[in-house]
Amino acid sequence: MDYKDKLRQIPLGLAAGLATLVLASGGSVAWLTWRTLNPVPPVAEFPSLDVSPRQPDPATPPQTAPTHAVPPEVAQQDPVNPAPAAEKSGQVFWLKDQDGRLQLVPETITVAGDASPEAQVKAAFDALLTQAETTGPDAFTTIPDQTQLLEARVEADGIHVDLSMAFTSGGGSASMTGRLGQVIYTATAFAPAAPVWISVDGEALTLLGGEGLEVRQPMTRDDFNQDFGF
Repeated sequence: MDYKDKLRQIPLGLAAGLATLVLASGGSVAWLTWRTLNPVPPVAEFPSLDVSPRQPDPATPPQTAPTHAVPPEVAQQDPVNPAPAAEKSGQVFWLKDQDGRLQLVPETITVAGDASPEAQVKAAFDALLTQAETTGPDAFTTIPDQTQLLEARVEADGIHVDLSMAFTSGGGSASMTGRLGQVIYTATAFAPAAPVWISVDGEALTLLGGEGLEVRQPMTRDDFNQDFGF
């Protein structure tokens, strides 16, 4: 029996197994051959980075959140010295004999523009009671020399003046009428329409002089002219 006959006698199952082995071996060899020719690229490994906060550029100013613009505070300046207030003019009154009748003669005085009403009244009486008549050689006063202004107030109901007791001394009816007119008109030197309240040593004046010249309270310039014909 020759070699070919021996091959024919190999069982079919054994032949199939051998074929499978050959195929498997060939596949493994083929796969190894392909991997050798086409290697798997290595996976890239990235180094870890330590992230730190970004430092500002010294040349670049730091940015801040926008805010509403605030106007700069205006520097306080020294107050400008105000110009002095204009002076106020008033009048004090003297007496003059005009054809046998007494007549009131005004003399202009001035006070500071910012003088209070009380200061204005006091300035007017200071001129009336302390200085000599300057309206002319014929002007005079019937107010006694010792008369003093004790108080002057300006209130809602009028001007209040308090005179010393000397105001009521000496003279007849003409003298009393004349001095009363001087007081009424001078008290209203800066407020001609104001009513005047007159007191002597703190007591309201109702009768003036020995003849009892009646004095209404209060009294305005118009009241005086009406009562005494000035």
